[in-house]
Amino acid sequence: MSKKLAIIATKGTLDWAYPPYILASTAAALGYDVEVFCTFYGLGLLKKDL
Repeated sequence: MSKKLAIIATKGTLDWAYPPYILASTAAALGYDVEVFCTFYGLGLLKKDL
């Protein structure tokens, strides 16, 4: 059975962008299957110019 982690990013500012992505990259390095869901204001994190 694989280890899975889902992270929900709800804030769209730069200072709140780092924690979900740091957690996701760390978990992926440890062998987890990671999904980051960007909701509400977190959708702004998907824009190229943050």
